[in-house]
Amino acid sequence: MTRPSLRPAGALALVAVWLLVAIALGAAGMLWPVPPWVLWPAAIGATATATVACRLAASTGSDVTRAFWRRLGSAVVWLSVGGVVQLGSRLFIEDSEKLNPAAAACFAVAAGFAMVAVIRLPHPRRTWRASVALCLDMAIVATAAAIIFSHFLWNTANPASGGTATATFMLIVMVTGSAAVAAVIKAGVAGSGPALSPALWTLAPIGLISPAAWLLAPAMAPWPHLDMAVASLPVASLFIALAGWVQCRVNAGGEVRPASTERRRAWRDISLVPYVSVAAVASLLIFMTVRDGFLTPGLAGGSVMLTVLVVTRQLTALLDNAVLLDRLEDQAHHDDLTGLPNRRLFTATLARRGTPTTVAVCDLDGFAALNDRLGDETGDALLRAAAERVTAVTGADAVVARLLGDEFGVLAPGDDTGLAEALVDAFRTPLRVDTRDLLVTVTAGVATGAGDDVPDLLRRAELALQAAKYTGADRAREHSSALDATAQHHAELSAALRRGLELGEFRLLYQPIVELPSGLVTGVEALVRWHPVDQPVVSPAEFIPVAEHSGLIIDLGAWILDQACADAAAWQREHGAAGPRVNINVSARQLLDPDLPGLVAGALHRHGLTPDRITIEITETAVFAGGAALETVRELRELGVGLALDDFGTGHSSLTLLRTCPVTTLKVDKSFIDDLNGTAEQEAIASSLSTIASTLGLRAVAEGVETRDQADRLHALGYRYAQGYYFARPVPAADITALLTAPVLTP
Repeated sequence: MTRPSLRPAGALALVAVWLLVAIALGAAGMLWPVPPWVLWPAAIGATATATVACRLAASTGSDVTRAFWRRLGSAVVWLSVGGVVQLGSRLFIEDSEKLNPAAAACFAVAAGFAMVAVIRLPHPRRTWRASVALCLDMAIVATAAAIIFSHFLWNTANPASGGTATATFMLIVMVTGSAAVAAVIKAGVAGSGPALSPALWTLAPIGLISPAAWLLAPAMAPWPHLDMAVASLPVASLFIALAGWVQCRVNAGGEVRPASTERRRAWRDISLVPYVSVAAVASLLIFMTVRDGFLTPGLAGGSVMLTVLVVTRQLTALLDNAVLLDRLEDQAHHDDLTGLPNRRLFTATLARRGTPTTVAVCDLDGFAALNDRLGDETGDALLRAAAERVTAVTGADAVVARLLGDEFGVLAPGDDTGLAEALVDAFRTPLRVDTRDLLVTVTAGVATGAGDDVPDLLRRAELALQAAKYTGADRAREHSSALDATAQHHAELSAALRRGLELGEFRLLYQPIVELPSGLVTGVEALVRWHPVDQPVVSPAEFIPVAEHSGLIIDLGAWILDQACADAAAWQREHGAAGPRVNINVSARQLLDPDLPGLVAGALHRHGLTPDRITIEITETAVFAGGAALETVRELRELGVGLALDDFGTGHSSLTLLRTCPVTTLKVDKSFIDDLNGTAEQEAIASSLSTIASTLGLRAVAEGVETRDQADRLHALGYRYAQGYYFARPVPAADITALLTAPVLTP
């Protein structure tokens, strides 16, 4: 343990020793004659040590914590002073059991300081409803305490009932009890924060010490050295020292006592104190009724007042619950960020429509990458601005909802097939987001219908949206029956894809990449083919988009990666450095998978393949926006594999991409190769790309070469690598070995 936790523990142990000494002396005095003042030195020692415990608790923590313990320390000082005065009175003035008035005044001042210390604790800011509920809870606790204390004091002070309490002790008990009740209210009802609540709960039992001492007073009467004051001080000091130790543990960040996290979470928002108070009063009323057969006017009046308070508190709770239910109902049907209706309310509203209705759905193009680049706060502001734009375009008669993260839906009366195009046009003007203008386009789908078709319009509009996305961004698409047929076909194809993966129906072919002008094969590009059992071969142009959309491209890509690495490792073992480098295509969806670098590293290790023997082919559009995809590309490059930009020049071509994306190869698209042997203007792009690649130290590979003239012209323009049907069509891995031994150029 650290030194700060030893000192409070030492003070607590010393107070416990003083208490044991007092108990031992008290017991001895019951057997042998002792001076009447024999317990007062132990009581004074206990209170003085408790003062030290208060000073230790006030040495750390927040300003509020230190102030509380300084005030409580002042209260304990007055207890010590009162003990010294009483001891001096017995030694030098009058050896009597009576409490010296000056000592009694010191004890009363001490109790007053304790009450002030508790009352001065700050409370958290609350709403007016929460403040009313808190005041009622406090009134319930205070009323219950008043009923119990007043009944107790009446019976101890009323001579008719055998009571012998003096007015001074009545005052001390009332103030001490009030301080204890205030501590309970602060700890259990009003809330005093995690820093002070454990200590307040430890201090609360002090309020029961004086009443307990009075109850024991008749039994102590035969022994003059035992009186109420001297019996109370060591026990009170022990509670104060224990609370100081608890406070020091809390200030140091330690755990006071083990407790179930689930239990604390379950009861953290429920105050049991008012319920315990009502139960205590109810028990008292039942006991008095059974014993006497009636209730005194004080108890009856107090019980009526307590009942009124409890009923009022329950009414406020019911009103609060009604407000909460209304708020939850609103939150269940509206989006917190934009304030628009959510998907649940949108579909419920749509289900109630029967007249001709139009539903349009749009989402922001590239929002995820934009959010990653600009941050969540800007992304949220962008969504709010987009919601305002959609609302402004659709008019007051339409219902606008936020359906998903960046997807908005519009429900408009009538047949308006141009609504989707209107949304697309509206977003071609930049959005004002905070202090900047951001141009964010949308892609939209629309569906119209009436009668029984209305509930299905949202599905149709989203189907049209997906169809629009297949063809690109910043465009609109209207639903048609053909889209339903296409969706059904895609669903069936997705299921067949999954079965094909499980049954091993996919094959890899390899198209050679040759060196110019020799025609020697230096690399191959892996191309996947699907051969369903007892069915025709399915074109990649048909199943790859479906795999992308369904997410099966992740599993299919993992299989392609593993098989291509296995073939590359076999060529490396057979041909050494002369074995071909293998290019493996990776989709945009795969680049968003954080596990992709691990999959590549695992495949290389599993097949014993060096990283420089494979090249990962990516598209410009997949990494143009940056974000997670670009980070994945950088991780792949750190593995040592090559990176090629496929179809370069046809996507979001930007020379800055060549600086931010660590590529090693540019694959020039076939569309530029088709223009070779034409005019200088037609060859300008192909020539420029070759120069750029050479300047940046990149390999330039010309795709789609189909004639000898194109091959010769590419060599003249500076290209050293090419692929296309002129050299070879895609072939199985077994046929690549034969091509490695001889040039593939035809005369």
